[in-house]
Amino acid sequence: MYRLYIGFRLLDEFESIREAKQFAGKSGLSGVFNLIGDNYRDAWYVPINKTSQNKK
Repeated sequence: MYRLYIGFRLLDEFESIREAKQFAGKSGLSGVFNLIGDNYRDAWYVPINKTSQNKK
């Protein structure tokens, strides 16, 4: 089981790393994502998408 966070906020739990990373990519959120599981940890930063920011 893998838990996906943005900052310290839990977004969801996933069965696979791939599923969690796909969710993060499609979420439209920006910031530091943390993926934590048994003997596994990963973190990455997603910047604000300026093109979608201009559409609002």
